[in-house]
Amino acid sequence: MTTDTLAPRPPLGCAAVMLGLFRAALQEHHLPVTHQREAISRVLFESGQRLSADEVVERLRGDGERAGKATVYRTLSLLVRVGLATEHDFDEGFKRYEAKVGRAQQDHLICTACGDVVRFQRDELNRLQTEVAGQFGFHVLRRQLKLYGLCARCDVESGQAIRQVSQGVR
Repeated sequence: MTTDTLAPRPPLGCAAVMLGLFRAALQEHHLPVTHQREAISRVLFESGQRLSADEVVERLRGDGERAGKATVYRTLSLLVRVGLATEHDFDEGFKRYEAKVGRAQQDHLICTACGDVVRFQRDELNRLQTEVAGQFGFHVLRRQLKLYGLCARCDVESGQAIRQVSQGVR
């Protein structure tokens, strides 16, 4: 399960703008604009969440749409290639995708116990990135920072379990 710090839905009209950009990218690459590609991208653009391919398929079915998993994977990969989505691997055994809106940086806290993922942003990291990149004459295109550990709830639960084991209580 993932926890988003994003708004429950993108700003009004954002999904329509993203869909227009996707149509333009398809035409630019001489690829057909199909109903399935539009439906898949709309699910991602309207969700405001990081979705797996299986979750996209479920949402499509809920909307009365049909698309095979292979088509969903190909469309999600295409969205990543044209820069309208980002792909995330949180060591869950599958990838998650989200619409790429705003700055090209992805910083996450990932709970290794329950799988919750929280996206965060800190100005100090942005300043450090600028300083380090400048020092080496490097142009940063994107950043992805993943911090693995225990969320507050799992930390408390694991601490209680450790205390119980050390006290001989089970």
